[in-house]
Amino acid sequence: NDAGVDSSMKRVSSFGGTMKRSTSGMSMTSLHSSAEYDSSMRKSGSLGSMKRVASGSSINNIRRALSSGNNLNGLAMSDDKNIIEEDTVVDGAPIAIAPGQQLPSQVNAQQQYDQNAIHTVVEPVDDNTFKQRLLRGVTTIFRSRLLMTIFTYNALYATTTVLLSFQRAELVSNRSSANSVDSDAAFLANINIASSIAVFALQASGLGAFIANSCGLRGTLSLMPTVRLFGVAILAIWHRKAGGKPPNLVLFLVLDEFTKVINFAVAKPVRENLWRGLSNEARYEAKPIVDTLANRWGGGSAAFLMSLVDRTMVYTRVGKELEDGTKSLFGFPPLLILCSVSAVWWAVVSADLGHIRHRIDLELKKQE
Repeated sequence: NDAGVDSSMKRVSSFGGTMKRSTSGMSMTSLHSSAEYDSSMRKSGSLGSMKRVASGSSINNIRRALSSGNNLNGLAMSDDKNIIEEDTVVDGAPIAIAPGQQLPSQVNAQQQYDQNAIHTVVEPVDDNTFKQRLLRGVTTIFRSRLLMTIFTYNALYATTTVLLSFQRAELVSNRSSANSVDSDAAFLANINIASSIAVFALQASGLGAFIANSCGLRGTLSLMPTVRLFGVAILAIWHRKAGGKPPNLVLFLVLDEFTKVINFAVAKPVRENLWRGLSNEARYEAKPIVDTLANRWGGGSAAFLMSLVDRTMVYTRVGKELEDGTKSLFGFPPLLILCSVSAVWWAVVSADLGHIRHRIDLELKKQE
């Protein structure tokens, strides 16, 4: 009966171990499948921005060394307990060994294993320096399709904003010859105050969150390029009907500030939600790079494209120069052409970004 009880206990234990292994295998399979879709979902063993400790291989070496020492101790304790005293010859001289007492050679071996275990301990590795964090963040971005798409999305938004800021500065400076620089700065400050109040009203009233929930993730991501493309189309129509004259300042500010209000009150919270469920490297090391470098990249690209188009028109004699000194390309200002192309590209990227994030959400639901 005892044997039957023992055997049944072994079977239960084996069943429990099998269940643990199978469960672990299922969880590892789910993580591996999600990692195959996008590398930013991978839960790295580096613990993200936390300092890493000794590697797993060194810890295993410590455990093996300690277990070997325990085995020697167990061999020493397995002597015959019925013998009260045993004569052992060491270096030609007999000595008395009590039951359970270790031989000198065993004591030396135990000390040697203890020393090996102590020397095997690896000091904590500090790979939390700025250079290493920057390198891991850049590597994470290049390996992830989601992060590259977020970077492109933010960069195109910055590009369209900087392109229209050139038109804004020109319109503000030409609004009246009697106005000084201080009056122009005060005028722009009042415009920014009005847009900030509108953003606060939308967020405080919950209307911004209601719009985001109604449009959904994909719709909200596409909302910004759609609004921008709509504003550029109105400016192009104005330019066409006005015979090449610059747009009205009030109309331009309404369209530009409306896009800014939608961005801060509706779109920006949704963009921050794109980082949900990603690895620590993606959220704490790659995200600051994306947020900072994308804006700088977009602004620099806008200035570079304007300079490139201007020089190309000069050397190739494409387009024409109007009486007021402005240039026209295919009947439109080069600025509006570049902004419209960027807005269309932005709309395509937003659709792709929504699709990628939707697939990641489905993978995360499968792991729950």
